[in-house]
Amino acid sequence: MGEQAGGWRAARIAVSLACRECKSRNYKTTKAPDQVVSLKKFCKQCKKHTVHDETK
Repeated sequence: MGEQAGGWRAARIAVSLACRECKSRNYKTTKAPDQVVSLKKFCKQCKKHTVHDETK
């Protein structure tokens, strides 16, 4: 997966993950250019698990 016909891998993009509730940017990750990232992670500001969406 991620391999192209020529044997090279598709580039990955670095994104930050921001809490939907408090908008705090708590995590950094990478993604494929055609993906949309939304993960449930622990927010230190809210002190609970919330959905985090990608930001640049």
